[in-house]
Amino acid sequence: MSKFGAAKKCPRCGKSVYFAERALGPGGTDWHKSCLTCKDCNKRVDSTTLADHGGEAYCKNCYGKNFGPKGFGYGGGGAIMHTGDQAKTPVNAGGGTSSPVRASSPASSAPAAASSTSGGAAPKFCPQCGTPAAGAKFCPQCGNKLA
Repeated sequence: MSKFGAAKKCPRCGKSVYFAERALGPGGTDWHKSCLTCKDCNKRVDSTTLADHGGEAYCKNCYGKNFGPKGFGYGGGGAIMHTGDQAKTPVNAGGGTSSPVRASSPASSAPAAASSTSGGAAPKFCPQCGTPAAGAKFCPQCGNKLA
């Protein structure tokens, strides 16, 4: 600031920063509000998302990527931990093994297809063979007791 009261200069653009357009930036310096953006991604930062490195403004994400911890273990991961052998069943994050997806048999898919028909209450199906049983206590196909 000069002895005659000239405004401070913005570190990013080099122009004068007047009181109405100033924002407190890294190192307690005055910046234009529009100039106070992340150096890498140009996202606008404020006092809660500002990270300072070498007098430059960074958002928290870019600061962490550029200057944060490096090495194994910080890259993130998936929900499934592989044991190294792709033929084995993978272990999920909860500790159990994940079950393989099985193809459905025609008997198990019949109730789902028939239950989509309109007509009030859904019809009963035999859990053993999948034959529709309209209000009967026993399956007409296999004789199984219906619940």
